[in-house]
Amino acid sequence: MFKTQPLTLLLPTLALLACDVAPDDGAPAQDLDALGAPVGKADGPEVSIGQSGAYDVLVVRGEAAQSLFQTMDEAGGLERASQNGLAYRYGSYSICVSNGAAAACNLYTRDARVDGVAPYLATTHGDRFASASSELFGAISRSQGLAPSAVDFVESGRFACGKTASEVWCGVTAPSTEGVTLELSFAGLPALGDDFVYEGWLITADGPVTSGRFALAQGQDTIDMKVDTALAAASTLFVLTIEPKFGDVPEPSSTHIVAGEFVDGQATLDTAHGAALGSDFTASMGGFILETPSTANIAEDYGQGVWFLDPAGGPGPSLDLPELPDGWVYEGWVVGADGPLSTGRFADFTQADRDGAGPTSGPDATPPFPGQDFIEPAIDLTVEHMVVVSVEPEPDDSPLPFALKPLAGKVQDAGPGKLQALGNIASSNRITGLASLN
Repeated sequence: MFKTQPLTLLLPTLALLACDVAPDDGAPAQDLDALGAPVGKADGPEVSIGQSGAYDVLVVRGEAAQSLFQTMDEAGGLERASQNGLAYRYGSYSICVSNGAAAACNLYTRDARVDGVAPYLATTHGDRFASASSELFGAISRSQGLAPSAVDFVESGRFACGKTASEVWCGVTAPSTEGVTLELSFAGLPALGDDFVYEGWLITADGPVTSGRFALAQGQDTIDMKVDTALAAASTLFVLTIEPKFGDVPEPSSTHIVAGEFVDGQATLDTAHGAALGSDFTASMGGFILETPSTANIAEDYGQGVWFLDPAGGPGPSLDLPELPDGWVYEGWVVGADGPLSTGRFADFTQADRDGAGPTSGPDATPPFPGQDFIEPAIDLTVEHMVVVSVEPEPDDSPLPFALKPLAGKVQDAGPGKLQALGNIASSNRITGLASLN
């Protein structure tokens, strides 16, 4: 790796990717808002190049940016600022921002390169005393208690720099190939909406440690991640969560989807695990009635309303569903030729859902149970419609139903107030998986 190479090899190798151009007088003005917030713990390419006036901008994200932010934080001699919950560390030619869970950095230089000579993902080259490279060299030196004038080669985390009397070259090394591979495979795990990602967590005696964030493309069902050997050995449990893609925090969200205990390096993952949803929903039962309590014309328009209640003896609830943990709610749906329409989200099936009778209801009062009337615009549910109950992430990742759907049934024109059964379809849309440490 990088640190085994002597300076005489470091400088010519990096110099192959650099040009002999000194920076202009003056440095680019730092604009805290221009950098923006970090996008997540492992989102997007780690290195890329942009432009800012006459300067190349080497954009660094992910693990490499976290490494650089920590170095700049420990170095001293750099500017420090806080704004909108973000922490900034910056000099004349370099700036890093962190939200505590992720970091992003911009390095303003004349000759940034990406996809260079291995093991470097990117390189920069500049003047000995006035460049992004010299600022990196100084920051790494000071973070290690070294005087920059006393050393010719320094490295920290994913960055290494070497200097001559007049110039400095720095490289961003590729991620280490050492460690253990965490192999994840899933059945039934859906792609999420644009603003959300999955995140794996290895649970140890000291708490949860992220194994990385990922997004699934349609049809994708496997992911490989590199984790530290010691972390792998200390891990007793794997948990998969749904996380916001932007503005995330270091801790797991409450939306745990599958989990499993490691036995001989393998964990069978299921929603039924106590660290996930706590159920596979195969024992769920329920029914619904057609009725429009928000209007006075029930005898004529009863087919325009669906309610999850049993009219016998009260009325009372018509659903029998397990209590959900934080991070999850139920949602009712009617599905016809034009696609699914929500009837409302609810955590307690013995109470009204969050939108009551819904925005399409009539003017009259409705019962304290989940349901909705479709009066304006009118929708006749007796014509080729299904009723579905789904399990949804909270916050919601998409306006469409999530993959977990315990109950469904075709609407029959049975008249107003007649209880119609929902079939249990949980076994056909389960989410399971396997986590292997190899």
